[in-house]
Amino acid sequence: MATKPKPKPGIFHIGDGSHLIVKSSTIVEMRDYLKLMIADNKSVDLDVVIKADFDKIPPQYHQLFMQMMSVRYGGIVNIWDNTHPFAKPVEKKKWWQFWKR
Repeated sequence: MATKPKPKPGIFHIGDGSHLIVKSSTIVEMRDYLKLMIADNKSVDLDVVIKADFDKIPPQYHQLFMQMMSVRYGGIVNIWDNTHPFAKPVEKKKWWQFWKR
């Protein structure tokens, strides 16, 4: 007796020989705007959209690239340690949690 082949992840048989292919999104989008104040209290706004496709980046580097994008394009820099700006922050214990590691 022949075994039924395993379906590939993201490919669904929907009948009549038709298949639905679903791919998870790896697009990261950052949005910002620039405002130019002109005469008579009027302004001209410019919407800025930056998109990145993380599809070919290994998952273990996604957080690092997100932090790099935030530093470069985010407008706000949050670093916890200026010697290792992309290191994960270490959670500090409360004074009463002295027994926890």
